[in-house]
Amino acid sequence: MQIKAKVIEGQLKKKNPLKKISIKNQYWVKKKIDEKLEKSFLDKGINSLLSKLLALRNIDVNNFEKYLNPKIRNILPDPYVLDGMESATNKIVECIKAKKKIGIFGDYDVDGSTSTALLSKYLKEIKAEFEFYIPDRLKEGYGPNIQSFAKMIDNDCKLIITLDCGTSALDEIEFSNQRNVDVIVIDHHKQGENLPKAFAIVNPNKNDDFSNLENLCAAGVTFFLLVSLNRMLKKLNFFKNEEPNLIFYLDLVALGTICDLVKLDSLNRAFVKQGLKVLNKSPNMGILSIINESKIENEINDYHLGYIIGPRINAGGRVGKSSLGTELLTCNEKKIANVMALKLSEFNNLRKKIEREVELKALQMVDDNKKIICIHSENWHPGVIGIVASKITEKFNRPSIVISEEKKVCKASCRSVQNFDIGKLIVKAVNDGLLIAGGGHKMAGGFSILKENIKKFKNYLSDKYLKDNNDIIKNYDSTLKILNLDINFYNDIMKLSPFGPGNIKPRFILENCNLSYIRIVGNNHHSLLIEDDFGNKTRGIAFNSVNHNLGNFFENFSGESVDLVVTLNKNSWNNEVSIQVQVEDIIVN
Repeated sequence: MQIKAKVIEGQLKKKNPLKKISIKNQYWVKKKIDEKLEKSFLDKGINSLLSKLLALRNIDVNNFEKYLNPKIRNILPDPYVLDGMESATNKIVECIKAKKKIGIFGDYDVDGSTSTALLSKYLKEIKAEFEFYIPDRLKEGYGPNIQSFAKMIDNDCKLIITLDCGTSALDEIEFSNQRNVDVIVIDHHKQGENLPKAFAIVNPNKNDDFSNLENLCAAGVTFFLLVSLNRMLKKLNFFKNEEPNLIFYLDLVALGTICDLVKLDSLNRAFVKQGLKVLNKSPNMGILSIINESKIENEINDYHLGYIIGPRINAGGRVGKSSLGTELLTCNEKKIANVMALKLSEFNNLRKKIEREVELKALQMVDDNKKIICIHSENWHPGVIGIVASKITEKFNRPSIVISEEKKVCKASCRSVQNFDIGKLIVKAVNDGLLIAGGGHKMAGGFSILKENIKKFKNYLSDKYLKDNNDIIKNYDSTLKILNLDINFYNDIMKLSPFGPGNIKPRFILENCNLSYIRIVGNNHHSLLIEDDFGNKTRGIAFNSVNHNLGNFFENFSGESVDLVVTLNKNSWNNEVSIQVQVEDIIVN
């Protein structure tokens, strides 16, 4: 593997000296920079690193301050730009004024939990009567079901609002209509061939919505709903005292946005940037309990949302009680919140154990000749197949589908790559009759399928994705010297945050590194000492590397000089702050 990589890299260097192939079989290419744009930033007195990074992202030199410090008030459009928002707002306000009970049906993932918590906290603050319901992932599956709707209706709910689901719930919404209870759908998933006959469907990804807000997650759409409700209620002089301050709801919006992996366009960047400010000053009680339980000492950033807080909120839905994440996010009792946070941590540890077992078996089943990876087996826990699909996609740079087999109806989770819309594929397969139900967005989705149709579905996938070498090309921003690693350098990088799809964290290459003191830490990661030719040293970490490409390389490392593809994190320990080098890939020299 390493010898082959060296040969290929040597061939590539003759054609393009900026292109390097790694042990993950990925081609790393240095981003092209507009030197005139870079000079424009330098002329404004911006330091060389930040000028380079801004130019690499093609940021407008006249508006770069708005990019670095986005303000929601400057870019938030009128909520009515979303199709159906005005009708939805009028209906909900009508229920609130008439003191009618509202039922909330939310999805069990982080986006669904944060959306449900947003609306629940708002209704609680204005003293409206409501109840929420989160379905059990294993027993009920994704989306509304007739039994849960019947329960809410029997509990005297006069209106049902679905959050992060409902766009494909034709039968369930028809059932509610027959019981004379209207349904409002707040969602962001792609629609199928037909829409349900809901009172209103607010979804920027439905065919007849022209808001250009298709990158919103459900929590983002729900925040638009709160803005609209607040405005209408204020206009009607509903508030006897002060109206709710929606700024304090943005920590939940930020959490949902990061964890649902939506593109961080200007509005989503503003949601996360402002949400993190709220979270670090006056966090939601439930989020604070997770921060304390996780022993996070640094200032909270997008990494903590996506990799520490989010997985714990998700864990209840994956391997425990699906509603526990939402219950925690709506809890105002410190002692109760601490108990729930501890329970979610236990669920998360169990999730990791189950996930590792499924992942090892799944990796053995991957067919290198298939353009779309589709693997399936009995006894795979449905709560972890989404994470396993993510890891398989990351490892093989291909869309992946992981199916948990049951006797009759099987569940699947899907993850994709940048140039393939997996949500569109799922919707088409449902319309073509191969899947029972399903949905998603560009990068992720899920579906249910009859066991007898799995083979037919795999054949259906054969020509749906044209794989080429572009799938494994990745970009890095610049080379980097260990000598430059200090807190000021890191702080300049963080001015570009939050990071995620559409605003990838800057990647650097540390050239000609010598590695030593390589050891496994935390059962699944590798710690190492990195030294350059001048004797400068720093510590590095490779997360989740055991039994993967990086881990295999470390286990067989023979001392050769390497280039490291890295990102940077800040690490605080015993009141000391240091810069942590996170190794993403390795290029053998």
